[in-house]
Amino acid sequence: MRFIGDIHGKYKRYTAIVKECDASIQVGDFGMGFSPKHPWDYKTDKSFYSNHRFIRGNHDSPSHCARTPWWIPDGTVEDSMMFIGGALSIDAASRQEGVSWWRDEELSIEAFNRLIDKYEQIKPDIMVSHEAPEYIIKDTMSWYGKMELPSRTRQALQTMWEIHSPKLWVFGHWHFSVDSVINGCRFRCLNELEYEDIDLAQYRS
Repeated sequence: MRFIGDIHGKYKRYTAIVKECDASIQVGDFGMGFSPKHPWDYKTDKSFYSNHRFIRGNHDSPSHCARTPWWIPDGTVEDSMMFIGGALSIDAASRQEGVSWWRDEELSIEAFNRLIDKYEQIKPDIMVSHEAPEYIIKDTMSWYGKMELPSRTRQALQTMWEIHSPKLWVFGHWHFSVDSVINGCRFRCLNELEYEDIDLAQYRS
């Protein structure tokens, strides 16, 4: 499976990346809601993108995502792989609500509580999220400015990780490349438009 970092609406470059593989998952900040253009506009065979899906980032309109067949809804579980999108925008004050920022960019506390219960029951081998657990960010990127504001997404993911440590955790959001094993879990942060082909079989029980 090819995992792709944030693309921020750079659809032509994204299309070039996915043309080189059979299946991919993009880890958020796809750019939904910023432009009427979408990557499948650059290819006539729209069915091609059914194998190239994405989760929601903080720079994605949740309502636009919900109307897109190739979006993976938060809390989806497939073959012991769980998906959770969203994050906190530290630059929300400089953005326009409904145009470049969405109030529901992070899931509600109630929604996270339900997902934490689901996570505890399933104990997935692989996690794919836009954000990462609090400890991981403090350990690997404490110097970065996005730590300035508290995030319920990071806190919820931290709670999940404390309940159960998967074997692989892929995320984006931070625009920095990280590959680190912590407490037996490989944490892979993908930079913007960075990608990696990962053999998921080696991480499944």
